[in-house]
Amino acid sequence: MLAENLENLVKKERLEGRQEGRQEEAQRILRKQLGFKFGELPVWAEQRLGQATPEQLEEWSAAILTANSLDELFKD
Repeated sequence: MLAENLENLVKKERLEGRQEGRQEEAQRILRKQLGFKFGELPVWAEQRLGQATPEQLEEWSAAILTANSLDELFKD
């Protein structure tokens, strides 16, 4: 019982770690794309990236293709 609970906890921690790693990688890639397209990012844009959900990162990754400004990309 204890071994099973410990194994489940380890699996959960690994899953959370992989999800966090994927999110950090998505942020890194989008940050690089934004820098190429719009130049150095202002603090507010960096903050938005840092607080973004995986769904927002996915949405912004597609929207960057047609956005003409950071304001347009990050509009709510």
